Amino acid sequence: MADDLIHFNFSKPSSSIIKVVGVGGGGCNAVNHMFEEGITDVDYVVCNTDGQALENSPVPTKIQLGVTLTEGRGAGNRPEMGEEAALENYTDIQRVLEDNTKMLFITAGMGGGTGTGAAPIIAKLARELDILTIAVVTIPSPAEGHKRHNQALEGIKKLSEHVDSMLIVSNQRLHSIYGELPARKAFKLADNVVMTAVKGVAEIITLHGNINIDFADVYTVMHDSKVFIMGTGIASGENRAMDAVKLALQSPLLDNQEIKGTKNILLNIISGSEEITIGEIGEIIEYLQMEAGQEADIIWGNGYDESIGNQISVTILCTGFKNASGYLDREEKKVEAFTLNNEPEPVEEVTEQPPTLFEEEPMLLEFDLETAEPGPREPTIKQTKKVEEPKPQPRKKKPVKTKETSDDSDGNIDNWFVRRFSKFFEDDDQNM
Repeated sequence: MADDLIHFNFSKPSSSIIKVVGVGGGGCNAVNHMFEEGITDVDYVVCNTDGQALENSPVPTKIQLGVTLTEGRGAGNRPEMGEEAALENYTDIQRVLEDNTKMLFITAGMGGGTGTGAAPIIAKLARELDILTIAVVTIPSPAEGHKRHNQALEGIKKLSEHVDSMLIVSNQRLHSIYGELPARKAFKLADNVVMTAVKGVAEIITLHGNINIDFADVYTVMHDSKVFIMGTGIASGENRAMDAVKLALQSPLLDNQEIKGTKNILLNIISGSEEITIGEIGEIIEYLQMEAGQEADIIWGNGYDESIGNQISVTILCTGFKNASGYLDREEKKVEAFTLNNEPEPVEEVTEQPPTLFEEEPMLLEFDLETAEPGPREPTIKQTKKVEEPKPQPRKKKPVKTKETSDDSDGNIDNWFVRRFSKFFEDDDQNM
């Protein structure tokens, strides 16, 4: 009977279809952290110009970039050096990527030499090999040095030309959420956030359940999407479904961006020993649809992970925004226009005050026609006459409108100023 069975010899791939490549010091540290924590069915590669850092990495697959160029001493914070180093080892990188790779994550800390310069070269090669290429990078805050920050912005622009999609993790955003931290904890936190992003996307494919999201679904949503945002939330208890999806929408990976208007949402729901119910799944999908809008296409799946016990894990990935490059525009504008103390001052409501014996004169403004910037003078105090009811005038006397009571008189400097220069203030208000 056994001889009658048909045997299928399925080919076993030599490696996973998903690879995570760390580039430069920051990227390699993030991949080292992922390797130690473990992500299901993912292969890891570290690429660096620093030979000593590669020796200390636990990741087995290593590529030293620019051995001849840098002699293992790093790129010296020069992106052009990192670019040349990647080109020197172009064939080594190509050999690794050609080994059954369908999806590539590139992680790098932007702003330095190797990550900023080499990451775009690796991304360009991956796209030429028809690999779905996703970048998860960190960007330093301006407080870490304006040169480093500007190099990071330039590197991100170059990288964006060669990736399908990109997630940018802002160090300034992490600082605003978690406050002052010791340096080692701060770097560990950034590594953990990058790992959460890569793990969240990769395990959408690798963890299986009743309803699976496969590579084709991820490719449809991520291909040429330019920018993606994502969040993960974990909760337990009676309201665990709603709590988990709300936590996912508050994730630091979303960077304060709303999902309203997104076209595509990948939703992955993982439960453990206490399996999720159909009602809980419905609550999560209904809430997401309400937040994103009726036009959003939600592709969802659910899987199982016994390690999370009675908790529910919700991962949300969004693409298809109208302004896909909005993050870069917003980041540059934020750096130029704001400081660390950038909260707007409250605007006081102007209400009519009853007449008093003493009143403050209207503030006069000095106006420079060349700069169009008004500057306040110090207010002065004047004594006013007691306000009395007007006495009836005899009919035969024609009322005379005096210069003091005339609202339209050209002799009144306040009215003259308002009529001629109010447009400047209206324009300024609109531009604020």
